Amino acid sequence: MTREPKIPMRPEDLPQQRIHEVVTLPERPAVFDCEVGYDAPPSGSFLKNASTNSTYLCQVEWAWSPAHNRIDAYYLHRGRSEWFLWSKYWDNDWMKWEHIDNGTVHRHGVDQKQAAVYLLLEYWAFDAKEGYVDEFHWINEDGYLSIAELAAIAREVWG
Repeated sequence: MTREPKIPMRPEDLPQQRIHEVVTLPERPAVFDCEVGYDAPPSGSFLKNASTNSTYLCQVEWAWSPAHNRIDAYYLHRGRSEWFLWSKYWDNDWMKWEHIDNGTVHRHGVDQKQAAVYLLLEYWAFDAKEGYVDEFHWINEDGYLSIAELAAIAREVWG
């Protein structure tokens, strides 16, 4: 069963984010033809089975104002021939987690760490360009990707 994200309710519930090691990201595969976007890939059919065996990557939060925020939890699913990046986001209207497809890349020549790092990097770069989204304000939870790796990805995307 896929790990359910836990939203921190107090500052002490957040992982340490101010002091962390500086890491380098794994080498990008020579061929990394990914597709990222809002609800990409269009089929979305893999999510029917993804929730039972996906790897929890992290949860990040944007907090622009007390009434305007965004919480995303990211997952990586290993399909038969592709890696899939998908996320859960907190829907304040319905007070529940909803999911959305974020990207895909063929598995040939791409290991799990490379897929996690570069699909998330490409999706955040897409979101920054198309949705004008700035860097997240904090990391709510780490998972397969460490705080240091998430900070390195953010530096690549937002400078």
